[in-house]
Amino acid sequence: MSKQQSMFPEIVEKYFRKVVTKVTEKYNGEKQKPVLLYKTMLTEEYSADLSWEAAELNNVILAADVVSMDASIPLKKRGSIGTASGKLAKVALKFRKGEKEITDLNIMASRGTKENEIAAKTLNDVPRCIGGIEYRNEMLFEEALSTGSMCVEYGEDNDGVGIRVTFVPEKNEVNALVADWVKHPNIATPREDVQQLFDLADDNQSVVGLAMISKKYFEAFRKSRSGKELVANFERRDFTDKTVLPTPGKTVFLQALEDEYGVEFRIVDNTFKVQLPSGKEKSVRPWVDANIVLLPQEVIGRFVYGTLAEETNPVDGVKYEKSGSAILISKYSHNEPALEELTAGQELALPVLDGANSIYILHANVVNEGAISVEEENASLSFSNAKSTKAIEVDYRGAEANLTAFADDDFVTVTLKGNKLTIACAANSADKAPARNTVITVTDGVNECQIGVTQAANE
Repeated sequence: MSKQQSMFPEIVEKYFRKVVTKVTEKYNGEKQKPVLLYKTMLTEEYSADLSWEAAELNNVILAADVVSMDASIPLKKRGSIGTASGKLAKVALKFRKGEKEITDLNIMASRGTKENEIAAKTLNDVPRCIGGIEYRNEMLFEEALSTGSMCVEYGEDNDGVGIRVTFVPEKNEVNALVADWVKHPNIATPREDVQQLFDLADDNQSVVGLAMISKKYFEAFRKSRSGKELVANFERRDFTDKTVLPTPGKTVFLQALEDEYGVEFRIVDNTFKVQLPSGKEKSVRPWVDANIVLLPQEVIGRFVYGTLAEETNPVDGVKYEKSGSAILISKYSHNEPALEELTAGQELALPVLDGANSIYILHANVVNEGAISVEEENASLSFSNAKSTKAIEVDYRGAEANLTAFADDDFVTVTLKGNKLTIACAANSADKAPARNTVITVTDGVNECQIGVTQAANE
């Protein structure tokens, strides 16, 4: 399929550059929503050899499933991305106007429709191309920033091949101490969870300059008991465990967070629409809601871009314009297998996080084992056949008032006060009574710890 000049050459010649320039300014301006974080948090860097390996990435390990960069541009609304190992990712998408739309434009012209109206309809795919690529860049960046890695993949119709880039080491990631903030707000410990992340950064002598959190988990923290107490302390209000505290407003809660942890907390709340291989659209939130991220500063990496082959080897008859430094927009037509007018966008680029050893991630929806625990020697208790009592201590990461304890069998009675668990065994006094066993469970309703109990036989 050969590319040919647009079927509306006068319109393209007169308005194409103006439209690309206007759309580019809009996508770089304050009116753009959602806010494109990569525009302010990455610095642009040109790569002549199309490699993202040129600069030091602080022990970054990168692995790739390879797909040829010479593949044709898929015809769909969302950008599909291919890469060769060690090279920048290619984002490309295009939009078509079929015979019906072309005929409609010709009829408009023959009826004397104003030129600017015809131009608007002829070039209405330009903002879709620019926006689609800009949004794909943002989705990759938010995924990388919130998870420590990003997966740039084609899709089901291309066997899922692509590239996965890992930035943040696992040692810089921690989990919630007790429970998911959203699913179990009554026992979750947001304040302590975030503090352990700052403690980890401090232990590693890392400077923290910015914290980022999703709107969903910001709201969970704000409405939690620890969030309310945080603001009460910030406002120097007296309260007890039984005091009913109001839910603080967003502004004062952000102020209290900065006062508590010493850095600005920034809320991320972007949603994008993408088209699946089936043609259906779905909304995507690239920032993983449950992940809270600490950064050394706002500018956290580079947006590395290169020169497209078609930019240095333009096709005769095709009209080209650049949007920003990296995006190449083209306008052309063809008549095989059917008459079509096309607008295409391409980019060779990849967001790269630098200083990854100074980035820290809290997974506020994941809890490691051991939220409730006892010393190893107390995990299994033995009692004589006589009536007897033992007391042990329970270690719990949350508020001890949330704990309850029970035994599976009624020959054992358990009492829990604070973190002290008392186990009382009734006498096993029946003639020739065999040994008996049961299990004690200590739980907060989500986590649990089990203690085995064995009582000797009465021989």
